[in-house]
Amino acid sequence: MFLDRIVAQTRLDLAEHKRICPLEEMQQRAAAQPAPRDLLAAFQNRSQVGLIAEVKRASPSKGLLAPHIDPVAVARTYEANGASAISVLTEEHFFLGSPSYLTAIKAAVRVPVLRKDFIIDEYQVYEARSWGADAILLICAILDDSQLRHLLRLANQQKMHCLVEVHSREEALRAVEAGAMIIGVNSRDLTTFQMNPYLLRDLRPLIPANRVVIAESGIHTAADTRRLARYNVQGMLVGESLVVSHDIASQMRTLLHGANQSTQVKICGLSQPEQINAAVEAGADMLGLIFYPPSHRYVQPQQVPALLAASSSLSQALKGQPIPDLVGVFVNESAEFINKVSEQVGLHFVQLHGTESPALCQQITRPIVKAIHVHSTDDLALIHTYKAVSWRIMLDTPTPAWGGVGTTHDWSIARRAAQETAIILAGGLTPENVADAIQAVQPWGVDVSSGVETNKQKDVNKIRAFLQQVRAIS
Repeated sequence: MFLDRIVAQTRLDLAEHKRICPLEEMQQRAAAQPAPRDLLAAFQNRSQVGLIAEVKRASPSKGLLAPHIDPVAVARTYEANGASAISVLTEEHFFLGSPSYLTAIKAAVRVPVLRKDFIIDEYQVYEARSWGADAILLICAILDDSQLRHLLRLANQQKMHCLVEVHSREEALRAVEAGAMIIGVNSRDLTTFQMNPYLLRDLRPLIPANRVVIAESGIHTAADTRRLARYNVQGMLVGESLVVSHDIASQMRTLLHGANQSTQVKICGLSQPEQINAAVEAGADMLGLIFYPPSHRYVQPQQVPALLAASSSLSQALKGQPIPDLVGVFVNESAEFINKVSEQVGLHFVQLHGTESPALCQQITRPIVKAIHVHSTDDLALIHTYKAVSWRIMLDTPTPAWGGVGTTHDWSIARRAAQETAIILAGGLTPENVADAIQAVQPWGVDVSSGVETNKQKDVNKIRAFLQQVRAIS
């Protein structure tokens, strides 16, 4: 295994480093450094997803990426184009990194600099500090609980923060228990190098809200970073797609825009395979399934597995890219029923579209979209009532029926709501007006159902047109 080979080589290098510079001397060198920059503060309590941009010349899984780059010039480009921090590979054999790169980059930029390496010994903590590192990477897969706690504590004594990397549920729980404040979820398996694009979605609920979550690996497009934004991360660590780009600045703008300005799109009320195909192919972020029997868009829960299996686009997407998240829509059902259907169907999010109480919301096992029907500015107080128990707030048109009737509401009120929290705008949106709605409201996401229908049936051409309009403006 590559990981075993890398750790074995690390032990050999470590022994040589200790021979050249004993621990006591390395501690003195570390103590002589100015105070480190604060990596935690760079990502904590921020409203947008930040970027740790990585200087990376090669990797064991991809081979040579950018062997001839100028590390300092690249780092300066990163900082100039909005990187919140810079990660520097210092492992020399498998990643073609170097301590000299870190030292030179630290002198050239003002943002925090992370030493990314395979740290297994306290000597390497002092070593990182002596080179000027502000933070270090700790990989759960190569550390037991005692080592993890010890290295975390030692780094904190040096006023450095740690990016603690996890690859599984068990490692995420270990990191949380050890007190890690910055947790990186690496979607690439370090043993097989296979990608799991759903790992972040699966592990995010295990990590407390007071910790910073950084997404790692497989981040190449705006669609990738839009997906990360659905999982409430504070940052992303990106190396490969930046260093191989012919225009690093443009690639950085693409990734940051996708995470922070690109509007999420939910196509709701899907009930036929061809409708799902159209939504997936057009680039929808979320697929909405209605579990409200009076609706003509109602889908029986037991029918969903066959419905999804019959979608050729979902099957193709599974082979090469993440599929959209599934959202189940319920109206005034019991928490027990909602949770049962969520498990049965494999929902990723639950949308509550009735008069459900905050107490009921807290009983739901999936992240919640709570729909609020806004008549006037007075109804905006409901946002505060539900914000603490919801993943996102949806603003919908107040109508006698529950959703999907094609009536718009006051976008100026919605704009006020969007300035307070991340909202999903629904109600009367169509391919013709969605661009105006996004410009007026600046929502986190938009939801459409009747606006992409003809004679109460989803119209694949309207679905495509709706997505085209959204992507053209956001």
